[in-house]
Amino acid sequence: MSAIGWRSALAAVLLAAASASFAVEPGAVAPGFRLAPFATANPVALADYKGKVVLVDFWASWCGPCRQSLPLYDKLRAEFSADDFDILAVNLDEDSADARTFLAEHPVKYTTLQNPQGDVAKAFGLKGMPSSYLIDQHGVVRERHIGFEPKDIDALRHEIAALIGKPTHAP
Repeated sequence: MSAIGWRSALAAVLLAAASASFAVEPGAVAPGFRLAPFATANPVALADYKGKVVLVDFWASWCGPCRQSLPLYDKLRAEFSADDFDILAVNLDEDSADARTFLAEHPVKYTTLQNPQGDVAKAFGLKGMPSSYLIDQHGVVRERHIGFEPKDIDALRHEIAALIGKPTHAP
């Protein structure tokens, strides 16, 4: 089986297992986590972002829509104050070299985290790739997005602006 075929099969198994478990729905408190970032040795916790609106995005190097979402999320991140909004991108590649290669080809300025064992994805009850969760300043999931299309950015921009109570600064 090719590397891509193997990864797709693994992704299907992981997603099937996750769908059998509890899925975090809007209105629920987001599961806490602490993960190692790709850029530094200091672990990052979701709790570190309390007081900000946070987009937690699950991605992998083998995920086609992720190739579109990460650069667009980078532009979206720049539209809002770092005091109000941030992105934590949780990578699910088993081999961090695959993710590092992807990030070298698609660099982003927001925090990218490593979760090769997939326990954070399981805690969120991931149902598809990519998936993102918009979390308010108090740690409550306000929106869940499964999959990605470039047109999704406009809706996400408005959801973020509504949560931080400020007008959008769309390009």
